[in-house]
Amino acid sequence: MRKTAFYLTILTIVVANLSANAQDNTKWDLKKCVEYAINNNISVRQADIQARVSSILLKESRLQQIPSLNFSGNHGFQFGRSLDYTTNTYSDANAIYQQFGLNTQVNLFNWNSQRNNIKANDLSSQADEVAVDKAKNDIALNVARQYLLVLLDIEQANVTDIQLKQSQAQLSNTQKQVDAGALPELNAAELAAQVARDSANLMSAQTTIEVDKLTLKGLINLPADAPFDLEVPPVDQIPVDNILEISPAEVFNMAMHTQPQIKVNSLRLDAAQKSYKAAVGRQYPTISAFGQLGSRFFSPYKLTGTELLGIFPNENIYVMNGTEKLPVYSPVTGYTTTKRNFWGLWDGYGAQLKNNFGQSFGIGLSVPIFNGWSARANIERAKMDIRNKELIVEQDTLKLKQDIYTAFNQARGSFQTFNARQKEVATAERSFGLATKRYEIGVMQTIEWLTNQANLYNARINLLIAQFDYVFKMKVLEFYKGQGIKL
Repeated sequence: MRKTAFYLTILTIVVANLSANAQDNTKWDLKKCVEYAINNNISVRQADIQARVSSILLKESRLQQIPSLNFSGNHGFQFGRSLDYTTNTYSDANAIYQQFGLNTQVNLFNWNSQRNNIKANDLSSQADEVAVDKAKNDIALNVARQYLLVLLDIEQANVTDIQLKQSQAQLSNTQKQVDAGALPELNAAELAAQVARDSANLMSAQTTIEVDKLTLKGLINLPADAPFDLEVPPVDQIPVDNILEISPAEVFNMAMHTQPQIKVNSLRLDAAQKSYKAAVGRQYPTISAFGQLGSRFFSPYKLTGTELLGIFPNENIYVMNGTEKLPVYSPVTGYTTTKRNFWGLWDGYGAQLKNNFGQSFGIGLSVPIFNGWSARANIERAKMDIRNKELIVEQDTLKLKQDIYTAFNQARGSFQTFNARQKEVATAERSFGLATKRYEIGVMQTIEWLTNQANLYNARINLLIAQFDYVFKMKVLEFYKGQGIKL
């Protein structure tokens, strides 16, 4: 039995390690990068915390509608002349005392100030929840931009690697001809210098890949030393909308219904309007109901009493019996003081609480007359807040429209540039092919062949830049249409 448990434990550990290694070796595509960023990016998490805080504030304002209930209790010691809480008189007596109270209060009418405050908090809470979506969209767009930049770096490195191999192959062939005496040694030296330049360019391109990968890791909040191998989809297979079928006006209309920032601004404006109504209501009288239960206990350290000293005739008081004065006897008492121990102080505790138990309830009216202009100042601030929110709505709407039209024009320009770059590459490839044939038969100088090779390299790099730029601009338009970011 013990061996079976031991083997099962070993098997579990092995499977877990294999699963972890498999997970580490999984390539990161755009979807995985965006999902990881949404779950781990600090800005998104901060927006989520703010939404939770707003939800707590909303819950608090709603629960303030129900009656409040508070219990209070005091226990203390009195020395010297102090108030006897049971008789409400002052005496020179050291004592212990206790007081208990149970209080409740509820607002009955306050000109809908409380209800409007709840509505304002509700709208603010909704706005903060939508703000989380905005933060997610922002990070998704930034991740997509950086992800495409890394893909561009990888493609540029591949083109540079191809050029390096071409230069190395040409150097090998030229060196054989130089060794045979068919070509001058200068040709081989020029090609060797080109190989060195291409090698340096390749190293620089590979460094750029790693640097941009680190930037992408920072966006998704992934540790810099974590394994990070990207999925590299062919750029020509990334689906994009047809630029000729897109109208910037239609995209703007869609964005007005799908972009979280527009909804956030609308909700915050509605919340500001409700806050204004709540501030107006607070300058009018408030009616509330209250109730109270209470009792108290008081016990002096010394117990004062009386004792009979005897019955004696009183010289000032007599009864006439004819002519005879008969004395009147009256009792004579004296005061006694008894010091009690600690436990004796609690004699009659329950009886005192019962006898001193009191109740009260009633209706309260609070009328603000003069409070340093604070109520009116709150109203004025609420007005300014509404105006500020209106300006934010106007500003963000104009900015959204400008961004969409700018993105559309940039996408159209990128599309035209991409088509032009394709023709440039086709021309450069044909020119390089002819130059290579002429160079191989010895009718072209090495420097001329290198120039044609450099032209082809630059044309290919420019084509990649134009292609990735066009893809990203189209993805931005898809984002504004509410389609999200996907490759």
